[in-house]
Amino acid sequence: MRVRVLPMILAAAGLAQAQAPPVSPAVFSGFNDWISAEARGVRIGSDGRLRLAPALRRVGQLPEGVVWAAVSDGTGGVYLSAGTDGKLFHYSAGNVKPLAQVKGGVIFAMAKLGNDLLVAPSGEGKIFRVSPSGDVKPFADIDARVVWGLGTQGGDVVVAGGGEHGAVLLLAREGGGRKLAQLPEETAFTALTADGQGGWYLGTHGRGMLLHFAAEKLETLMATGFEEVRAIALEGGQVFIGANNGLANRMATGSLEKRESYLSETGSSTKSVVIRLDKSRVPETLWQSNQGQVFALATWHGQLLVGTGNRARIFSIPLGDRGRDQEAFAAVQDLGSAQATAFVAAGSDLLAVGSNPAELHQLSESQASEGTVESRVLKGNPIADWGRSYLDSEQPSGTTVELQMRTGTTETPDSTWSPWTPPLRSGERPGVPSARFAQFRLKLSSSRGGATPTVDSVKVYWNNRNLAPSWDGIDVMPPGVVILRNAPPDDIGIERVPLETQKLIPSLQYAGAEKRSFRRASQAFVFRVSDPNNDALQYRIRLLPDRGGPIELEKVWKEKFFTFDTLPLPDGRYRLEVTASDAPTQAFNAVLTSTFRTSAFTVDHTPPVISELTATPEGDGVRVRFTGQDATSVIKEAALSADGEAWLQILPEDRIFDDQTERFDVLVPKQFVRGDRVLVRVTDAHSNEQTAFVFIGAANKK
Repeated sequence: MRVRVLPMILAAAGLAQAQAPPVSPAVFSGFNDWISAEARGVRIGSDGRLRLAPALRRVGQLPEGVVWAAVSDGTGGVYLSAGTDGKLFHYSAGNVKPLAQVKGGVIFAMAKLGNDLLVAPSGEGKIFRVSPSGDVKPFADIDARVVWGLGTQGGDVVVAGGGEHGAVLLLAREGGGRKLAQLPEETAFTALTADGQGGWYLGTHGRGMLLHFAAEKLETLMATGFEEVRAIALEGGQVFIGANNGLANRMATGSLEKRESYLSETGSSTKSVVIRLDKSRVPETLWQSNQGQVFALATWHGQLLVGTGNRARIFSIPLGDRGRDQEAFAAVQDLGSAQATAFVAAGSDLLAVGSNPAELHQLSESQASEGTVESRVLKGNPIADWGRSYLDSEQPSGTTVELQMRTGTTETPDSTWSPWTPPLRSGERPGVPSARFAQFRLKLSSSRGGATPTVDSVKVYWNNRNLAPSWDGIDVMPPGVVILRNAPPDDIGIERVPLETQKLIPSLQYAGAEKRSFRRASQAFVFRVSDPNNDALQYRIRLLPDRGGPIELEKVWKEKFFTFDTLPLPDGRYRLEVTASDAPTQAFNAVLTSTFRTSAFTVDHTPPVISELTATPEGDGVRVRFTGQDATSVIKEAALSADGEAWLQILPEDRIFDDQTERFDVLVPKQFVRGDRVLVRVTDAHSNEQTAFVFIGAANKK
């Protein structure tokens, strides 16, 4: 199977990365670069070149949102079914008028029988006959819940749809009918096209089968690998199949989405495909997409037109192999609605039906005299100075290409954006305000019939405005916490880690990018800082004592955490000053910095003093009294040992550790006393410890 993949599939991957900073210049030169643009009257070739498109003009509007089916009235007009209440309309001579309303649900299929119109509302199990004046009469009862296709053979009607037992093909005539074929393993026949020789091509929902019915026999031609076949077109013995995933259920419920942009989810699968079955029944994939779905196919002037949603783009594929070798496909028009749901021939022109909103457009073989393309919105990070744009184009005599630009602060252009600039020469500075978002517009014009300008590429230059790093703060860790990129020296075994510090060092293992441990006389910090431009940062770190000049600790620090040894410092109060710089990724003359200073923290190496320590027998126990005092910080814990083995945590007399001087008076029960002396320990808020002992009955500590 020969495969040509529509680059629109790849476009989604590029657009899904819109959150990443764009790269200057933005180059628009391939199909994927243009497919997300708003194009009116401009043809986007598979090679990425822009030309004027076939002329398109809106000729009618309907009050309903979706047009489900359309059939020619035989005199240049068209009958239309729209909405969910069985409403029928007639377009003729430039006017759309209500025709009738048929009892039942959505009308997905219609056909002409003489001058009358045949319709089959879903859920009714009936076909109705509608006269040109709007009279509605029953035509036949049918054994089908939903009808997707109707065709006529003389006075008979061929019905393709789904019934209680799968896909059914019926022959109906006024007052009667019979079953032609049934396919229980498929849900329904979803497409029906006459083969011109008395037979029919059929598409199914379920396994997306293409079948042929002739001479009372049903033959399977291929399985597309998709959920359903939605449209079939014929040309020169070739069969063209439009297949989809994920559309049939929305069609059956009578609801289609509104217009979408060309963005798709990362990793999304293929949604639709166009396959050609040649005269030898060899399949070839001509077109596929993971963003749009096929609603309609039509052959027109040597090309196959593909009506898609939810963007209502019309694509063209050359019918001949030589034409596809030169240009595999093109996006020839955008209806401006959500879905292009049907095509109906109107002489040499073609009527294209759009839905959401429901509109009727006339596509002409003649070329449009002008067209515009508005690019996707370009995004600075977070604000940009927008520079020159360079246009590479061919402009034959009588044709022109104009380039304009505008900027704004909202992701969707609105009234707050700057006006479009006057037409710019290629390479001319646009003079637009600095802003986060920008967009350019091309206008292609021709005053000479058949001549068209060609745009090969557009390059847009800009520079993201540098902004200074932004501080949220600096976390000052408890004394003794060590934060390093690599593991600190393994001296933890000789340290007693305070309980509140242990909570910050989960199992003494890595926490994010750093490893945390404990070492007395260490002081650590965590920087909470970011850069609006996502620049890499470096830090100058200084220590600011309450008395004396600043102390330089680091000039070019790269981590967002920092630890230093406080032992060389005298006891006292200090602040840390950190200056963040975006120098690693900014030009020298564009570097910006910002500085943050911590609240004051205390460096304290001096242990508390223990005084007035006594241990006196009292009853069956020992009364222990002493005083703990620290010159810099409050006492935070105390303990004693009267048996030489276990430490007993104790509280001061007032039962609160909240002062630099704390007094202790504890009666130790006899069972905790062993030997002739008592050992006490006092710890200050900076984990400095002091111990002392006294013999029981002695007056002074040892």
